[in-house]
Amino acid sequence: MANENNKEFDRLFAIVDQGDINDATYPDIIKQLEELIAAGDVTRTLLLLPKQCLAYNFFDETQNAVANQFIIDALKLYPSMPEKIRIELKLCESTLIRYRGDIEAANKLIQQNLTDARTISDKRLMADAHSQLGQIASYTGDFAIALTHLLKSYELYQEFDLPTLQNLSLLDLAITYRRLGETDTALKYYTELEAKFTQRGQTALAMLVKNDMAYAYEDIEQYQKAADNYLSIYNYYLQVHTDPTFTARVAVDMSSALIELEQYQLALDYLNKHESVISPNVDTHYSFLQLSFARAKHGLGLTEQSLPHLEKATAGFEKNQNKRGKEMLLHLKVAIFESLQDWQLAYEAQLALYEIHLLLDKAMDNQASTEMRVKFDSEKIEAENAKLIAYQLLKEQQLQIKEDNKKLQMIALCLGLASILLLTLFSIRFNRKSAQLKQLALTDLLTQLPNRLHFYQQANRLFAKALKKQESLTVVSFDIDNFKQVNDNYGHDAGDKVLRAVANICQNNTRMTDVIGRVGGEEFLLLLPQTRSKAAISVTQYIIEQVSQYDFSDINDKLVVTISAGVCTLKDESTLPELIKKADTALYQAKNQGRNQLCYYHQAPQEL
Repeated sequence: MANENNKEFDRLFAIVDQGDINDATYPDIIKQLEELIAAGDVTRTLLLLPKQCLAYNFFDETQNAVANQFIIDALKLYPSMPEKIRIELKLCESTLIRYRGDIEAANKLIQQNLTDARTISDKRLMADAHSQLGQIASYTGDFAIALTHLLKSYELYQEFDLPTLQNLSLLDLAITYRRLGETDTALKYYTELEAKFTQRGQTALAMLVKNDMAYAYEDIEQYQKAADNYLSIYNYYLQVHTDPTFTARVAVDMSSALIELEQYQLALDYLNKHESVISPNVDTHYSFLQLSFARAKHGLGLTEQSLPHLEKATAGFEKNQNKRGKEMLLHLKVAIFESLQDWQLAYEAQLALYEIHLLLDKAMDNQASTEMRVKFDSEKIEAENAKLIAYQLLKEQQLQIKEDNKKLQMIALCLGLASILLLTLFSIRFNRKSAQLKQLALTDLLTQLPNRLHFYQQANRLFAKALKKQESLTVVSFDIDNFKQVNDNYGHDAGDKVLRAVANICQNNTRMTDVIGRVGGEEFLLLLPQTRSKAAISVTQYIIEQVSQYDFSDINDKLVVTISAGVCTLKDESTLPELIKKADTALYQAKNQGRNQLCYYHQAPQEL
């Protein structure tokens, strides 16, 4: 009975085995497969178990619990099931755990599944495990680890005739590129993948790509494009899904773009409508839901009402270990606590933001070599595919003109020369692109100052030199006072002009040996090597005066911009972060004392 012919089951199973669980018809196909299994057909019953597990909606708290019980019952009912089926079920379990927010437990279980898959030499399961590990690492901001796993999964999927899973691996790579700031590269992937999925009639996957394209548009501040994308996805899900979690998650995403467009009330309307659907226990979107609530209410001037949402978002991001989410939350906390004039909490948030920036900078450092290897290997994979196709064509020609050896030799010679030429052109293009990427990776595009990563690279070198040679060195931490009001009152273009003006003033009044970098939205750091406190204070005070006197009449005749600064000279500090933290402390003292001034840190910060 177990081996009887069941062509319809086998045909439908081949469809679901392609990996497109996002299609709204997937649960219906699983039901059809359940009905097609004959009594006593244990082989097909076991084969279907992992696919049945994937048919549950993991974002829904109830369905997540039911799916978990389904796995427990299956393992108990079939204790001698094949190892391959057991690993598949465990991979499904890891996904359930992941969406319940226990990232550490999910990661540990997937690692074990990967080890088990290697033991039985099942490359398909190895690819699935690498894919899940890459997705988690990408989400938590560990980009080097993410790129390594995702590239491996893509290479393994290529060994099978599974175009959907290959394309989904490319989508995960694109998502990771977006998260680490390579938005142009990500958008190139998205455009190609959306076209592929649309051509194959996989509308649900095309919408998945469209959703992440909207994230990318937000990253490059094209908020209207992002909102339009979200709205089209939202309307699509309203038509095809009876499960409300799909539309609810898109509503949360859309609220972020609407907030950036200052459509705070519309964002709140969407959030209020779908709040009850987003569960704090199983849905990673819960943290972003609370973050958007806080942002929208703060934007409407209901700042006190935003505080409970800050607490919920904090707990959520701590639980799911999302570094990028934490960074967004801490930026908002600084703005909110400053507007409430709660300088202590604003200072604590700023310190926490500094710590998360250090973690993200480390992740960016670690990912650089891996990223370049991924790009090279991706090109190599494409080249290998091209070679296979060319070889096949050559074999067909050889069969047709078997006796024309001279012609074949000429073709082979031409192909060889063409390959050399292509490799040469690729090498030139690759080197140029590498140089461009390096420059982009080290420069803040708006102000043309060194970005956070580049500043810290130079500053760490100068700090080590100062320690070794016992030279003087001073750090100045400063930011623009009430910068949010400039954006709110005059628009983001005006804010950009202010940032560029402040950057130019600093560059014009510092030496070639000094290092200045834009390390946050309106935050700057200035490092003055071989400079004692008196000279540093003099330079800083002059910059403060130059900014306050700058003519911003092209924006508004009444606009006056000021900056506050904290100054700290190397004394007994053993690390650069320790020195910068003291400068930050002095900066907050300057703000607390009325702004448009500097404070010098010496034991405790003092006003000068």
